Amino acid sequence: MQKQLMVSVLAISVLAAAPAMAADGGALNDAERAFLIEQMEMSKKAFLASISGLSEAQWTFKPAPNVWSVQECAEHIVLSESFIFDSAMQVLKTPAVPRPEKSNAAFDQQLAIGVQDRSHKATAPAPIDPVGRAATLTRADAARQFTEKRDSNEAYVKSTSDDLRTHVAAGPAGPMDAYQFLILMADHTARHTAQIKEVQANANYPAK
Repeated sequence: MQKQLMVSVLAISVLAAAPAMAADGGALNDAERAFLIEQMEMSKKAFLASISGLSEAQWTFKPAPNVWSVQECAEHIVLSESFIFDSAMQVLKTPAVPRPEKSNAAFDQQLAIGVQDRSHKATAPAPIDPVGRAATLTRADAARQFTEKRDSNEAYVKSTSDDLRTHVAAGPAGPMDAYQFLILMADHTARHTAQIKEVQANANYPAK
């Protein structure tokens, strides 16, 4: 995995010249759909649990000036949910190509694990960087906004017949199909939920 774990819509580019026609094998099969839904459900549950019942002191606690608070992590997660989903939809607008060799279950699982690996650091693109924003996001608003968007995105995954496997763009793991951008979205939530837990494990984290 490259260190950059996010991708700007502006950086999306077509990686192969091919006729703009649907290619075989582009729609999700049952196993692919189930794997993505599982990733979305698990990361949703873990994130919501991580911010449940927090006091204001716990919500805004910063372990260090340059380390995000739980609030900042949560805002990044909320912003990223739309940002990455919209990136996947932009990938779908590129010309269809033959299904790439890396559009397979083994690489999908490798991607999911790699996104969650916090030993690889990354810099958030400006549109989803919580630093410098007005710190007004409440815990309740974060839970509500995230849930609404995640539920909408999951409904899309459950019903779509789009050829997610045959539209490809440059991503943090090299060439990635639109389905893999959605894996990135799901496991990006898990990645920053782990960051929230790191904040909560800090010796100076408020007891209440």
